[in-house]
Amino acid sequence: MVVDALPGAGFDQNSRIRAVRAKADAFVTEASRNQNFGRTRELFVDASPTVRTYVRFDVDLKLGDVRHVTLLLYSRRRLRTGYQARLVRSDWREARITYVNAPRLAPTFVASGPVRARAWKAVDVTSLVAGAQDSISFVLTTTSVGGGVFSSRETGLHGPRLVVETMRNDTTQSTTTTTAKLPRAP
Repeated sequence: MVVDALPGAGFDQNSRIRAVRAKADAFVTEASRNQNFGRTRELFVDASPTVRTYVRFDVDLKLGDVRHVTLLLYSRRRLRTGYQARLVRSDWREARITYVNAPRLAPTFVASGPVRARAWKAVDVTSLVAGAQDSISFVLTTTSVGGGVFSSRETGLHGPRLVVETMRNDTTQSTTTTTAKLPRAP
């Protein structure tokens, strides 16, 4: 995966950057309210009928000083209006989530802006995950009719990623000195 730059990434020697693959993802649709789409290779968002995508990452944001968190999705189709990423606070399971039992939408979101086809889109979600726990879930929505298509975790290399930049906590170093007796010269 090649990413030219992540929005807000600090590239200094005191930061640590890790990319975490999605642990679960699925889409839900108003057109098939009780059907589960947790094992598909594509994730969808659409305004009519309503289609939403849920993505979960297992990542510990309590360790260190979190500087930036970026959501990376690989788009298969252009989406001029982009999508909105919202934090999900309720639990959900990839193999069981449906439109009927999906967690409710949070009122606050981060907008992606326009999305190009066959390209990675990086969205800074730091403001959404402040104080988050070990598991972070997002729901993706859009106002676009015709919607967007993203690669799911089942695709492997193009699956969703969460890039976390933290300040390093390992600034303390220790040094051990050993003194040995050398033989005397004759």
